[in-house]
This record gives sequence, C-alpha cells and structure tokens, in this order.
Amino acid sequence: MIEDRLSDNLRLLNLTEYESKTYLALVNTGISTVKEIREFAGIPYSREYDILESLEKKGYVVVQPGRPKLYRAVHPREVLSKELDVRANVIEELINILTPIYETSTKQSSFEEFIWMVKGTENIKDKLTEMIGSAKEEILVLGVRPIIEKSIIVALSKAKRKGAKVRVLGRVKGVEHILKEAGLIYLNFEHDHSRFILVDRKELILTSEEQASVNCALYNKNPGCIKLYVNYFMHIWSDIEQDGHG
Repeated sequence: MIEDRLSDNLRLLNLTEYESKTYLALVNTGISTVKEIREFAGIPYSREYDILESLEKKGYVVVQPGRPKLYRAVHPREVLSKELDVRANVIEELINILTPIYETSTKQSSFEEFIWMVKGTENIKDKLTEMIGSAKEEILVLGVRPIIEKSIIVALSKAKRKGAKVRVLGRVKGVEHILKEAGLIYLNFEHDHSRFILVDRKELILTSEEQASVNCALYNKNPGCIKLYVNYFMHIWSDIEQDGHG
C-alpha cells in the first residue's frame, strides 16, 4: 500500500512509526484536532501529545492555540527540502573528509596486487562503468555478453569519443548492429568462454559465466596477470585479422 511505503520512507528521515503516521494523517486531513488525528492515524491515546510535540520540534507540524488546539502539517515541499539540504551538507562534508583519508590509505597499501571478487549484477555494472570511464588509451573486450547492457555500451562509446581505442572480440551474431551504432571496432570470435575487459593494460575484470545476467566477476590490477591477458587477446585478434574472418 502507498501509505505503508510513504510511512517507511518518512522513517528513513528519523521519524518514528507513530510520527510518520501522524504527519501523513495531517497531510490527508488538513487542520485537525488531536482526536481527529488519533482516529485517522490509529495512534495510542497516551502517546498523541508527545508525538505531536516531537513533530512540532522537528518542524513537521504547526500548532494553533485554543480550545481545542488545532494542528496542521507543514507543507511537504518545505519540510522535506530542508531535510534534503541538511543531508546534502552532511554527505558533502563526509565525502570531503573521508576521500583524502581513503586515497592516502589506498596508496599506502599493496592490495592492488590481489584478485578481488565483485558480486552482484549492479555492482559489476558499476565497476565496469567506472573502469571504462577512466580509460585514456585502450579498452580490450573479450566476450560480447558482458557489454551488451545499454549503460556499458554507452560508456564504451563515450570512451572511444574521448580518444580510447576500443576493440571487441566475441560472438557478435545478432548484436552487430549495436556495436556498429556505438562505433566500436569488433571481430567475430566464437570461443569466448572466458570473458574479460582490460582497460589501459592496468585493470582487468573477468567472468566465465554463461548466463545472460552475470552475478560474479574477478577484478585484478596485478601487472603479471594483466600482461598474460593482453597477450592472449592480441594473439587472437592478430590471428583473426590475418585469416580475414573479422
């Protein structure tokens, strides 16, 4: 139900369950008495005044004195815009403080020599997009399936326009039009059981899964490993070009 979803979202803004229900009740009913709010929101009789007082302090409710007191919700745009501004400032401050700490600690570590596992389709897409976006000279792709996702194709096309040389090897039957529209250079290679993307001969992400939705991949920056995959790719590319089967 939409009411439940709205209540859950408001609770993400540090409102309690009853505060969320009370604010939503006031948004729906307009100016209301405590009794009307309680009946609409279904909050306990003993909690109603505490809840309304808390909402008033948080800026979600205004009170009109009298007998009985009347309550009105602050306009959602006004109160939620303030919440957005506060969170944006907090997030910006955290980024500014944590980024140099992270970058310094990363430079000092030798973790890049190890293989890292990336799990989850969205995480893999994000990592691929990040890698492709950082490309300055060259992107080598073996296996078409991992890049057919629209966001990855767009990223590859953008990298090409920025000057990176993009080459694709794989079973291209049925997807040639996508590669052509993106302006990518490709050759047909039927045996793309191991699929990987190499960026600037510095970063590698590898998967050997057959299903369309890849759920697990390996990320590597080890120079020795990178060199092996570069040589493997270039050997296949050269052989296909010489045979004239591109």
